[in-house]
Amino acid sequence: MTFFLTMCFVFMVFWRPQDWLVPALFGWPILDVVVYGAVLCLMIESNAGRMSFPKRAPQVWLLAGLWVATLMSHVANTYLQGILDTIPVSFKVCFFTVLLLSVLDRPSRLRTVARVFVVLTCFMAVHALLQQKTGAGFAGQPPLWVYVAKHGEFQPRSLFFGIFSDPNDLAQILATSIPFAFGVFRRRTILNMVVSLGLAYLLLMGALATHSRGGYVALAVVTAVLAALVLPVRWFPTLMVCILAGALMLCPLSAGYLDESAHDRVVFWGMANQAFKANPIFGIGYGMFWQIAQDRASHNAFVSCYTTLGLFGYWFWFTLLQLGVISAWKTRRAMSRPETVEEAWMKRFSGLCIAAMAGFSASAYFLTRDFVYPMFFLFAILGALVVVAQRLL
Repeated sequence: MTFFLTMCFVFMVFWRPQDWLVPALFGWPILDVVVYGAVLCLMIESNAGRMSFPKRAPQVWLLAGLWVATLMSHVANTYLQGILDTIPVSFKVCFFTVLLLSVLDRPSRLRTVARVFVVLTCFMAVHALLQQKTGAGFAGQPPLWVYVAKHGEFQPRSLFFGIFSDPNDLAQILATSIPFAFGVFRRRTILNMVVSLGLAYLLLMGALATHSRGGYVALAVVTAVLAALVLPVRWFPTLMVCILAGALMLCPLSAGYLDESAHDRVVFWGMANQAFKANPIFGIGYGMFWQIAQDRASHNAFVSCYTTLGLFGYWFWFTLLQLGVISAWKTRRAMSRPETVEEAWMKRFSGLCIAAMAGFSASAYFLTRDFVYPMFFLFAILGALVVVAQRLL
């Protein structure tokens, strides 16, 4: 029952029915109720011996440290109201990640999470394509019309509801879910591969419908990592370093192609770095980036994180990301010679998780997405890979 309720939470985060399907539910603390129910069921199942808390998983302690870091960012600046406002907000994100990590204790549940990601994002992709084809998606939501000076005309950019009510955010989650489309089936048969390719194509077309440059970056990185996964396992670390080096080399070469919007983002990053150098340990405070750019976002999750939380908080946040990728790689290497169907799936899924996280992180370099549930879902999924692999082996 705990796992079912956590999946309900993931479903509510992605689908946001209270924002468009059942408006009467808007404002109700539905997510809080689901979490309370999941915690109660977790306690019952733990006492019955049907579930064990992953005490040895380092992600648990990193998430606890990250929550403390969000509070310390305001304590260091003696901002009492900021502390009071931050306690419930950051705690919910960190606590649910621990809860999700606890219930992902077997391959079948990892597959279920992958299927939830794919099904819900495919629904978003259909919504995005309807906006392009008919001018309105579900609930009659129109696309965002943006004037493109280069073409001298208005361009429709698809968007969804809730935390995905921005074309860039929608593109990010659609690109991130493409690798999971190849992990929804336990066995690799011709029919399953055809269905997976069809799902991936739908997600790709939905992401392209957003006309998001950050989404294009995510798609490029996901494609590169998926291509690297086809090659021998021992080559993968070297190929990942080459992909990262190539991406970094493209950064200075793109300076001549920056438009006004992209130029403003670089200016904000510079302003953020100035503020970071003045508050390097604990940052300027969780959720206080508005002090730098007024009502503008940082458009860079990494810059936003170390500016607001300082080195102390950024270490926990970035280590969760890095440790997740390393855990997935070690799991894939441990399963390099699978003896069962389940181990073969774990090997494949571990590589797909790396591709998903790489795509999300690459687009996060251009989006303010450091404390959002989808990224912490990925933290939990990648962290659970090692726990499941240890039980299989």
